[in-house]
Amino acid sequence: MSNLKNEAEETAKLIAFLSDHHETIVEEWFGSALLSPADPFYKEIEHNGRHTLLALTAYLHSNELEMTDRLTRKIAQERIEAEANIGDFVFNINKGRKIVTELVFCSLLSEHEKGKGIMKINDFFDQLLYMAVKEFSRLKDEIIKSKNQFIQEMHHDRLTMLGQIAASFAHEFRNPLTSIKGFIYLLQKEQPFPEKSSHYFEIIQNEMESLEDKVTQFLYLSKMKNLEDRVRPFHLSQIVHEMVDFMYPRFSESNIVHSIVITPGIWVEGDPSQIKQVLLNILNNAVEELCHIQGERRINVHLTKDEAQCEVKIVNNGEQIPAYMLENIFEPFVTTKSLGTGLGLSVCKQIVEKHSGQIIVDSNNKETAFLIKLPYMAK
Repeated sequence: MSNLKNEAEETAKLIAFLSDHHETIVEEWFGSALLSPADPFYKEIEHNGRHTLLALTAYLHSNELEMTDRLTRKIAQERIEAEANIGDFVFNINKGRKIVTELVFCSLLSEHEKGKGIMKINDFFDQLLYMAVKEFSRLKDEIIKSKNQFIQEMHHDRLTMLGQIAASFAHEFRNPLTSIKGFIYLLQKEQPFPEKSSHYFEIIQNEMESLEDKVTQFLYLSKMKNLEDRVRPFHLSQIVHEMVDFMYPRFSESNIVHSIVITPGIWVEGDPSQIKQVLLNILNNAVEELCHIQGERRINVHLTKDEAQCEVKIVNNGEQIPAYMLENIFEPFVTTKSLGTGLGLSVCKQIVEKHSGQIIVDSNNKETAFLIKLPYMAK
């Protein structure tokens, strides 16, 4: 009982000492703090200092932190609204700690009373800092989250509008393209032309097909069609083989060594023409990327399966995709090519997801790998 009585008396003496020097502490604290007269809460700061000392008294008396909790919420909100630097805020709190502890150290209290008192004061300021910074961080996180949500919604709205515009333009382009292609075909059939003219017709035909491909990409991007009547089981192993064989002339022309490892008998359900488009897009991208490097150029294609899904992995040893671009590589209009449209991989992602699949990319300083996962269909 005597120990408790002694502790209560020591605490009472410390509280009385701080109470007697209340105004001195506030005046010195306010005078040495990092403050700007332009701060919208400039007049509140001295008020907060007084309440901090009251909260310290409550803590010394009964370890009570309810007043401290209310105070830190108020201060954190004010510092957020003032757009204050958290470093200045922490400095000012520690400045108050220093003023109080030095005053106690120089007091007429006994050495024992000073030691215990300073330890308790430091405990309080530690709690004050922790609670204030925690609340400050929580409010900052809410602001960032709100801003990110706004940016995402605005981005989504813009993409939706862009998709509608793209669909409108694509349809407007597709109709005359179809007519022009038809008339070119009729002209070619009508009479023999000189060899030079035939060459011109071939160039026109190729350019028309290239335009049609771009229009199709815009249509996929703007309003991805359902897989309608073309959904059927198809032999993925065979299609992967076909696409690699189709690309062989480009591999050879670009001095690319390729390997292919395919598990036979893998079937999936969907639109084979769309899956071909995905494979060709990724293989073409790999070839174009490898054309920029010196030394050995490699493309490896693997097709494997387990009980639930199959995986097509296309790997090239081209330059690493930068990290900032990697996380957005499937977004529309994001491209590593100087003259690219940034639509190809976005279309690939939509096609794969329409087939209940997933497409993933990983890139390091040794290789870049695209992994396509599709549900496996047992035959």
